[in-house]
Amino acid sequence: MVELLDAMAVEEIDPNFFRGKRQHRTALRRTFGGEVAARALAAGSSGMPAEFMVHSIHGYFVRPTTPEVPIDYLVDTVKHGRSFAVRRIRAVQHGKETFLMVASYHVGDRGVRHADPCPDAPDPEALPRIGADDAGNEWAGWDIRRVPDGPTHAARQQVWLRYTGELPACTVTHSCALTYASDMTLLGAAVAPYPGIAIQTAALDYSIWFLRPCRVDDWLLYDEISPSAEGGRAFTQGRIFSRAGQLVAMVAQERMLRLAEPELEAALTAKAAS
Repeated sequence: MVELLDAMAVEEIDPNFFRGKRQHRTALRRTFGGEVAARALAAGSSGMPAEFMVHSIHGYFVRPTTPEVPIDYLVDTVKHGRSFAVRRIRAVQHGKETFLMVASYHVGDRGVRHADPCPDAPDPEALPRIGADDAGNEWAGWDIRRVPDGPTHAARQQVWLRYTGELPACTVTHSCALTYASDMTLLGAAVAPYPGIAIQTAALDYSIWFLRPCRVDDWLLYDEISPSAEGGRAFTQGRIFSRAGQLVAMVAQERMLRLAEPELEAALTAKAAS
């Protein structure tokens, strides 16, 4: 639990000025995007009245960040009305903006209710756990289990995931944890049709809609698709369901998805034509 809480923690330096306490231990060359976004949301949520809960975030990754250097987060309140509040958060490293986020908060209201049903999937206990040394689980403390996709290699995947420690019963903590988790496996949907092809990738933008409260230390089913890839970019979407079948969040992300070796272009073209 300490690992994840530290990875999301920010320290208040001055009002509206926060700093990441310690970056997540990682073998990645760049700071994990989910960590940057989770800390931005933590900074943006600081001091927000308890009745205002985040309902959406929209962010852009504009420069890479390095794990060795702390990231500062600057918060501006754009609006604070009776039922909605909007804050803008800027992540800064080496004096340059690296990530920009707009977070919107709502007190909730009466309204109509509907939601997509949870898709069919095997129980997580029936699936093998992805080990820390396997592709797709670089994050300590997370239990990730991929649902087999069969022989079609469609641009989609399903994974069960949960944090194995017990997190505090705090809405902000679980919203930040969901932000962190949502970036861990979404790339897999875009690359599923191309096993073995070397790529270069980086997140470009990132949006989450928080639809219903959930606990990230309980099982969540992440239903992921990639409707389009073109021009060195891939668009991905995800629906996140609780173990009880409730739709709790929607995620959308566009990533740079560039072939690492030019000679692979012919192989990719041949696959698209088949």
